[in-house]
Amino acid sequence: MELLEELRNAKLKKPPANGKVAFLRNIDQIKAALDQGYTAVDVWRVMHDRGEVKVKYNQFALYVRRFIRETKQ
Repeated sequence: MELLEELRNAKLKKPPANGKVAFLRNIDQIKAALDQGYTAVDVWRVMHDRGEVKVKYNQFALYVRRFIRETKQ
C-alpha cells in the first residue's frame, strides 16, 4: 500500500504539462518562421534553447503537423 500512496502523491505534486500551451502561445511566430523556409527542427532548437518550449522535438513536430500543416489544407 505504501508504494501506491507514494505514486499517487508524486503524481499530484507533478506540475501540469504546458507544452501545448507554450506552442500555441508562440504559434504565430512558428508559422512565420516556417513560411520563411526555416525547418521545424531549427525553430524547435532555438525555442528549446531559449526555454520557450520544453517539449521534445517529436512532440513539437506533432504540434506543427496538427495545428499548422493540417489547418492549411
